[in-house]
Amino acid sequence: MSINLNHIRNQLQSGEVGQRSQAVLQLQPGNGFDDQAITLLVSIICTDADLNVVEDATWVLVRHGQAATTALLDALPHPEARIRHNIVHTLGKLADADAVPALIEATNDPDPTVRLKAIYALGQVGDPRALAALIACLDDPTQNVSWTAREVIEGFGEEAMEHLIAALNQPSVQVRELVASLLGEIGGTRAVEALATAIHTEDWQIRVAVLEALSQVNDPGARAIIAERVADPHPGVRALATSLSKPREGSRTSRKLGW
Repeated sequence: MSINLNHIRNQLQSGEVGQRSQAVLQLQPGNGFDDQAITLLVSIICTDADLNVVEDATWVLVRHGQAATTALLDALPHPEARIRHNIVHTLGKLADADAVPALIEATNDPDPTVRLKAIYALGQVGDPRALAALIACLDDPTQNVSWTAREVIEGFGEEAMEHLIAALNQPSVQVRELVASLLGEIGGTRAVEALATAIHTEDWQIRVAVLEALSQVNDPGARAIIAERVADPHPGVRALATSLSKPREGSRTSRKLGW
């Protein structure tokens, strides 16, 4: 049965959510008017007020694959944050590497919900070109955004190592703390070496973050650095080092450290 595009357009203007969703689902690829379908679907995610209709349109756009990317990127510079969020959300689901530059730019969006979604979308794409921008997001003033960036970077694993090591020299305490924790999660000789250097700082908060990171690494070098800090001049650092140097038998820390 042929599908009438004008009938679909009329349905998309309906006040009934069910009719609009039904129209959206008819715009899947292979119906003979893919370009017009993509245009209509992008319009829906930019204008429809119903979340279910928007999600239906997102799902169908993803089925169109890379062909939808250009139309979405063209629509991204929109004055309304909700619409930018919807577009970035869809780009993340498409996971098209061609969208990476625009998603990186969106990590600087004035709206924190758009920044968070852009970071998450970059994680969905998984392109290492995004790592420098993601590390910059660790300094975001909105905690949920910075912690989402940390989660996404962790997903890159050892691929993020050199970027993280370089970031240990950044002036932001927040960035260095989160970077240290990521290096502890990734582990390995390079991480221990970088943390061993980073602990020589006057900022006691960074020394605490480094000790906590080292406690995650099953490495003799990490244990030695922790033991040295039992004599740290700051009482909080000393207390943590002492605690980590004498873990309870069978505890999570002792298993991680191999003690």
